[in-house]
Amino acid sequence: MAERDDINTNLQRLGIDDEENEGFILDEEVDENVNKYGLCLVGRLLIEKNINNRVMKSRITDVWRPTMGLNIKDLEQGMFLFQFFKKEDMQWVTKGGPWSFDNAMLALEKVQAGENPATIKPCSLNIWIQLYNIPIGYMLESVGKQLGNFFGEFLEYDAKNNTSIWRECMRVRIKIDVRNSLKGERSLSSRMDQRLYD
Repeated sequence: MAERDDINTNLQRLGIDDEENEGFILDEEVDENVNKYGLCLVGRLLIEKNINNRVMKSRITDVWRPTMGLNIKDLEQGMFLFQFFKKEDMQWVTKGGPWSFDNAMLALEKVQAGENPATIKPCSLNIWIQLYNIPIGYMLESVGKQLGNFFGEFLEYDAKNNTSIWRECMRVRIKIDVRNSLKGERSLSSRMDQRLYD
């Protein structure tokens, strides 16, 4: 009985209630701009059916062939966190594509500093489009940028496509939001043309 009284007395002396309002101060400053997911992409397969995650991870790794390896973590059904260990490997993947698995397109998005990968829902694809019937004198990067931004978000102009004297089309890489409908065929007119026809 005396032992039980001693335990109760000692517990009362702990004074936990007195320390509840005391603040905690870190010894070192935390750099909130550090992005521990700096070499990570969140990927979402644009498909409703379930897929075999094990097979998908194996195929993606075989196709991408990252020199320093790749870690793939399931976030939820059809959503994955791709962790690279070399910046060039991740850049190769983001500049390549679009990527797909089992006839499903893979939308990818970089994880920004302070973002929780589990809350990211990628909904855009980076694709190359070909633009035909561009008037003579308009096969220019500045025109490509305007057209790219008309159809989506301009990313890149294929200057190599302009090496020959005769060019059938212009190639630009754009980012499209899969939630929006695609723009179909359009005719091209300049301000000069508009002034001539007014």
